[in-house]
Formats: sequence, structure tokens, C-alpha cells
Amino acid sequence: MFQESLTAIASTSAKKVALLDGSPARYLTLSMLAGSYVGFGVALIFAIGAPLAAAQSPLVKVIMGASFGVASIFGPAAGGLKAFL
Repeated sequence: MFQESLTAIASTSAKKVALLDGSPARYLTLSMLAGSYVGFGVALIFAIGAPLAAAQSPLVKVIMGASFGVASIFGPAAGGLKAFL
């Protein structure tokens, strides 16, 4: 039932280990970039949500949730997906 998912995860894990063994500096750089994308996304969420919270808008959670979805796209869109291939 989950064999395909487990096979895909194992394959991705093997590629990450090969990347780490082949070039630790590149792996570290890609990891730092991924962390910065997440940090930028969190900053975006709070930059959008703070004014709404100050205005006591009932849509704060909805807007912040939608912003999280957009922020989640930053990594793969900026080339972070290469770390998973």
C-alpha cells in the first residue's frame, strides 16, 4: 500500500546522502538557503498578519494561513527543489 511512497523516500534519502558525501559545503549551503526561505516566509506571514491583528480583523487566521501556503512555495520556486533531487 505504501511501498511506492517508501521507495520514493528511500531514493530521495540516498540522493541526499550522496550529496552530503560528495560535497559537504554544497549540502550545507543548500541547507542554509532552505532555512532562509523558511525564515523569509515566516517574516512575510507576520508582516501580513500583524496589521490585520492590530485592526482586530476576523480574517487574520485565514490570511495568515494563505500566506503560509505562498511562503511554502518559496523554496522549490527559488531552486531549493534541487536539494531533493
